[in-house]
Amino acid sequence: MTKAFHTTLLTVGFLLFSLSASAQTPEKVLFIGNSYTYFWNLPHQVAAMAESQKINITTRQSTSGGTSLAQHWRGEKKLQSLQLLREGEYDAVVLQDFSMQALNAPDTLLHYGQQFANEAKAKGARVFLYMTWARAFDPYMQATITSKYEELARMCGATVVPVGPAWERARSLRPDIELYDPDQSHPSPTGTYLTACVFYGVFTGQSPVGLPIRLLSTDHAGEKLYLNIQSKEDALFCQKVAADILGLPFESPEK
Repeated sequence: MTKAFHTTLLTVGFLLFSLSASAQTPEKVLFIGNSYTYFWNLPHQVAAMAESQKINITTRQSTSGGTSLAQHWRGEKKLQSLQLLREGEYDAVVLQDFSMQALNAPDTLLHYGQQFANEAKAKGARVFLYMTWARAFDPYMQATITSKYEELARMCGATVVPVGPAWERARSLRPDIELYDPDQSHPSPTGTYLTACVFYGVFTGQSPVGLPIRLLSTDHAGEKLYLNIQSKEDALFCQKVAADILGLPFESPEK
């Protein structure tokens, strides 16, 4: 990928991010997606990052493996995404289509993304687009994925969450870092940690640098649940990559 393309991508990404950062942090967020959302409990990790900084973000998800926004819209696989959106009171809705949709069926991505965005806006919710990553074997996929999600963002006035570009940056700086699950498609715990750092930065407008390297939650009995555990080196690297992609400072948030 050329330097000029990187510059254009980051400029567009920063402008979209700035629109989000100027608004209040969403407190209730609905994630609509598939395994790229539920692997390693991404929504819970984002909430845990926020809680560590005394920021309240409550998340809910409607997910099923290998599912597209079209299938969510039609209520396939016993999903009730549209019902949840219409009946719930959410500050924000995150939309994530099937990982290959931008390449194999871009018109479907744009159509159903717009449909869900319209529904979210009718409920007063802001719309965030979870821009996913290229498969490990073909990094050149990212340009098309990025282009289509940015097109959808322009169509429906949504904010892009540039996870794919963050993964691309991380892989270029540290080819050794293992962002992928062994299937070379889904995220590893480190990949999900990086993804959560990007979401945290977009939702809060704050730098993720300095966030905990261990993300905790609790079960119904109040016992600790470890959502993610990263080394200091890998956690700081992910935090800095996310901050860099979003144009945020490399500063630790105030405690």
